[in-house]
Amino acid sequence: MDASDWNARYLAQPDVWGTTPAARIVAEVTNAEDHGLTVGTAIDLACGDGRHARWLAAHGWDVTAVDFSEVAIEQARDKDSDEGRSGHVDWVVGDATTWSPAEQVDLVVIGFLHLELDALTRVISEAGRWLRPGGHLVYLGHAPENLARGVGGPQDPTVLPTVADLARGAADLEVVSLRHDLRPAGQATAVDVLLHARNWERR
Repeated sequence: MDASDWNARYLAQPDVWGTTPAARIVAEVTNAEDHGLTVGTAIDLACGDGRHARWLAAHGWDVTAVDFSEVAIEQARDKDSDEGRSGHVDWVVGDATTWSPAEQVDLVVIGFLHLELDALTRVISEAGRWLRPGGHLVYLGHAPENLARGVGGPQDPTVLPTVADLARGAADLEVVSLRHDLRPAGQATAVDVLLHARNWERR
């Protein structure tokens, strides 16, 4: 899909992913904070209409949320408010395969970005370079095992990363967790794949 396809999808079905952040992303970020990750600056890459960015901002993060769908970003801005929270979101139209931040950040979240696998591993590898020493990266997506054992998600195996694909993307990072993650999906179970990695601390 290109940006025009996603624009049409968001126009046809606002809140296509719901408004609640993925429980696994919430758990991984919260656990990192509990173990010393300082709440600071974050990037929500391929943010869609912003459910993860808004959750991060509600918990004190200053977030740059990036998506190549202008409609998704417009919808995200319309839903957003800084009222009653200490964090903030800057909404940016940008392509996850080419966009980069001006400065290093403390956290990168990539939720359900599915690209041709070499492109995805390059995006993850590049995102790792955006991290300050000790900064964290969390990727959550649909696993190829979901096709036979799960429900929902893309049906094209060429955009579904394996654990090994994510390991390639995280080759320069300290891996915190790399595994399949089983997610309740109505009466069924979806099979996701999770990467949680950290930029090496300076010695």
